[in-house]
Order: sequence, then C-alpha cells, then structure tokens
Amino acid sequence: MIIIELGSIQDIHGKAGRLNQLYHDFPIARGFILPYENFLKFLSFNHISLQDDRNTIRERIMKGILPFEKELLDYFKKNNYENVIVRSSASIEDSDSYSFAGQFESYANTKIDSLISHIKRCWVSQFSDSVMEYLVENKMMKEFTFDVLIQEMIDTDISGVAFSINPSNGSKEVLAEVANTPCEEVVSGTVIPHLYHIRNQIEADSFFSKDKLLIIQESIQRLKRIFKAEIEIEFGFQKNQFYLFQVRPITRIYFSLVDYINAEFWCSFKNNNWTLFHRSLWILGATRYKARKIHNEVTEDITLYYPHNQKQMRGFNGNQPPLDEITIKCHTDSDIHQYIQESYQLSKEMKELSSMICHNIKDNDYLNFKINLRKLIQKNAILNSYEYLIGSLGNALHDQLHRKTIQNIEKWRNDSSNSYFPIYDTIFEYVFHSFHFTIEFNLFKNYIHVQELLNLCDKKLKPEILMKRIIKRNEYGFVLLNIHEKKYCNKIITDKKVIMTVMNRFHQLYEGILMDNDSNKIKGKSTFKNGKVIVGECILIKDNDTDISKMDLKDKILVCEVTTSKDVLYLKKVKALIVNNGGVLCHSAIFSREFKIPCLMGCQIATEVFRTGDILSYHVDEEFVEKL
Repeated sequence: MIIIELGSIQDIHGKAGRLNQLYHDFPIARGFILPYENFLKFLSFNHISLQDDRNTIRERIMKGILPFEKELLDYFKKNNYENVIVRSSASIEDSDSYSFAGQFESYANTKIDSLISHIKRCWVSQFSDSVMEYLVENKMMKEFTFDVLIQEMIDTDISGVAFSINPSNGSKEVLAEVANTPCEEVVSGTVIPHLYHIRNQIEADSFFSKDKLLIIQESIQRLKRIFKAEIEIEFGFQKNQFYLFQVRPITRIYFSLVDYINAEFWCSFKNNNWTLFHRSLWILGATRYKARKIHNEVTEDITLYYPHNQKQMRGFNGNQPPLDEITIKCHTDSDIHQYIQESYQLSKEMKELSSMICHNIKDNDYLNFKINLRKLIQKNAILNSYEYLIGSLGNALHDQLHRKTIQNIEKWRNDSSNSYFPIYDTIFEYVFHSFHFTIEFNLFKNYIHVQELLNLCDKKLKPEILMKRIIKRNEYGFVLLNIHEKKYCNKIITDKKVIMTVMNRFHQLYEGILMDNDSNKIKGKSTFKNGKVIVGECILIKDNDTDISKMDLKDKILVCEVTTSKDVLYLKKVKALIVNNGGVLCHSAIFSREFKIPCLMGCQIATEVFRTGDILSYHVDEEFVEKL
C-alpha cells in the first residue's frame, strides 16, 4: 500500500495535489492520500477488468477485498484519526478547463468502521454514467487517474465558497457565499447563503465579521498569486480559525466589456497629451513587469480619445487603491532607496542603448536596430513599473518615511532624465521611412501602439494594415483599456458602442466632480493649510509643452495639468497653483511645500472649467476653488 501524507513533496494532481502543495502555507486539515496505484492493485487482486460494463465494475468494487485493509486501519489508528472525510481526487478534477464539480462522491464524518466502505464508494463514483460519458466525449480517458484524499473532519461554525472574481460579469471583486451549515450544502445549493461583495470598502454584518472577510480576501489574493489564475475556494471557520478545504480555477467567466465599464466606479478624470505609444508602454511595464513585491493588481484605468476633444481623457477605477495593504506593509525606507537606485541604473542602460540605436540607424544596421529596440522597450517598461511602485509607496507611506527617503523620492521624481528619452523620435522617423508610410508622420507617432511597433519591425504586421488602423483612430477615436481581464489588457478598442459608453461614463464623472452642481466650483486636495482665502487672476496653461518663462505669472493663480521640474524658476511668482493631477509627492506638491505657495491638487478638470482672466477664489483649508 502507498500512503502519501499531506505536505509531502510529491507530484500529485487534482484536488489532493493542490492541497498538498499549499499544506505548509495555509491552514489545511491534516490527512493523507491513497494514490491511484492502490486502486490498480485492488483491481488486480480482485480480478476486476476495466473492460467490463459499468454496472458490473461498480458491483464488484463494492464486493471486492482490500488487500491492504489491515495495514490501512493500523495506519489510521496509529496517527490518531477518529473522524475523517473521505474525498475523491481525480487527476483532471478542478483543472484549468474542467471542474467536474459535484461529479464525484465525498463522505463526511467517517469513522474507522465505515472507512473501507467509503473508500470503495469513492472509487465507484468514477464509473458513474455522467462521468464516463463526459470523459469519452472530451477524449480524456487515457489521462484520467483517481486518488482518494482522507482528511481529519473539521466541524465548522460557518462555511462557504468564495470567488476571486464575479464569474457572471467579470467584475473585480471577491464574492463570498456563507452559511452556518456544512460546506457541501452551500456548494450544492440546498441552503440560501449570505452573499458578500468584498471590495476596498468591506461591509460586514452581525453574521460574518469584517475580520473574517479580510481573511477571505487576503487568502484569495495569495492563492491567485500562487496559481496565476482566477480561483474559487471552499472554506470554513471553527470559531475564529480559518480552514481551507479546496482550491480550483474558475473555468468559465462571462465578461461583457460594455457592462463592465458601466458597472465599475471610475472616480477620477484627467486630461493628458501622451502619445498612444508611451501610454501603452507604461501599461506594459505596470502590468507585465510588475515588481515582485506588488501583491495586488495594478489599478485599472481607461483612456479615451475622440477627435474634437483634442486630448485624451483617463478615468481610474476608484474601487482599487494603487497598492494594497500587504504590499505597503512589507516595504521599508531601504526598499524604496533600492528601487530608486535600480531605476537610475535602468536609465543609464537606456541611454547606452539609445546611443547604440543611433549608430544602428546611421549605419542602416536594421538587424541590430531591431534587437536593441526590443531591449530598450523592455527596460523602459521595467522603469515604468518602478515609477508606479515608488510613486505609490511614497504616497502611501509619506507620513512614516524618514525625511531623507522623502527627499530621495523628490529628487528622483524631479529628474527628467529618468522619464524622457528623446531616442524615440529618432526611432519613429527611421521606422516611418524604412517602411514607406504614406500617412502624416505625426499621425504615425501619435497613434501607434508599442506592440504594433514591435510587430511591425518583426514584419508580423503589414504597414498597409497599420496605416488603416491609425487613420481610423484619428478620425473616429479609440479607447485604450488597462483592465485585468486579459483579453482587454493594454488593448485598443475602436467599437463605437464602447467609445460612447466611456464618453457617457466620463460625462457623468465630469458632472460629479463639480461641487454642489456648481459649474464654477471645483474640489481638490490642498498640499498644506494656512487658514487663508486667496483671490487672484487666473492664468491657464492647457499644454504641458508651453514655455512659461515668457508669461506674466506675478501674483496670478496658475491653473495647469501639472508642473514639472523645469518650471521652478518661474513658479515662485504665482499666488497659488491649481493642478489637475498629482499626489502628495508630485512635483507641484513638493514645490508648493518648499516655497510655501498654496496648491490645490487633483482638481481633475480645472483646465476645462477656468479660463485665463477669470478671477478665482481658492479656499485653502476648505480645499476648493471657485470662479467669482
């Protein structure tokens, strides 16, 4: 007889394999596995042929003699098992494509006198008509094996199931169904459970506490990272002790993009003039090259462009923080210093690659140009992931970090050499002429996606097809998606229905930002408070590339997207800053605190509401600005 104790280093599949893999990292009831070899030995000992009809096989299994019965019962007694659950564990059960949910039998509250009978009944369940027909139809007979998992019975006060995603609409939330009955009754649908939607704001009740919901949420996040998939779990609580009973991938998720956009909470609204290339490159870095210490998914957002708006607009998913509590808690000042140094090193390597690419272009060395371009994009993507991580950590830990760390972040953030690499203009010109594009160069530069540039250079994408795409994007607009649904991650959508859906959502968002439905009043976040109301003439800058050195800023209230390090010399003249974007560590905030110039950040649409010449009143402590 072969017995594998849970937690052993063994290559096991199915339900038992997953629990065996997780045994030392999650609270899982102790137990052991009877692998398929024992069943084959049982069949041989009792001269049972798998070629017999199903009824005969089932009958002969139940009447068969277990050749290792005494050995198994001795093991059961020696390890002090008294009350167990006997569970089926087929090799392809709970797989990425097939769940076999409810197809096999499990027997709870099994004592030693019924152990052998229940093991046989588990074996018999693999020969049910529904299972056999399913295996034949999907041509899985050859790969099918069947273990039996035996675990100590846990009597739970509360049990349930939880999904890492809403499988009916793709919404990014943890769904939990909970009841004060055995887990099998929740799974089978014989009881009406309590339903919980676990998002950022956890809403508990007297039946299921916030602490328990947090345990479910954190366990789901950890398991998603381990299995790299959306998952479903079965669990139970014995008083306040959590137990994991089962983990399986979610095999079917029904996702409607339009429904998802309408259902999600897009809480921010920003204009920007990024090119599609650089925006898609940023998404590539933040998602594919996400730092190992980021435990949650990167915050979702949607970028919308339509021609008469001239600029892109972005809405951010307000139900997701940039970083989750687990990520924040596991970081220290030294981690941030290390990330900054690594980002400087990446910038240095990118500058070296830029020089090499210039030589490749000069020598018309296309092969090495293509190799170095791919390296450049990869390093730039990784650099973008550091930008996301350092910026988000700096905001989240701002009040806990040493002053030296804050200064280090501020210096790093204000160093434009870490974010601007002029080599891309040279690359676009070279590729544009090499592939004989007949559209305007600016269209090519503004509307090409990072993956399209790579595919074009690898000759996986024809220039004619790309030109049609670019012309369509320029004429009709597009939506660039950064959402967790893989099908739509970093994808461009030109479907009119999707574009109109996003436009309508953003219009609702725009209206919601205005305070008290007053189109002349906007709320934000002051970088510091001083008890003052500042009144002054507005000077508006809508384009980040505007040269402000020639503008009359003295005693004006400057309204802009966001300030940069090159603006410092001139900004000392203004009375106050009103900026669309930014957090507590953006350049505008740093400048504001350093020079004691009041600043209202995160106004989102200030550049759309106010105009040069308007008289503005900024209430610093109340954190809003209005047009008088």
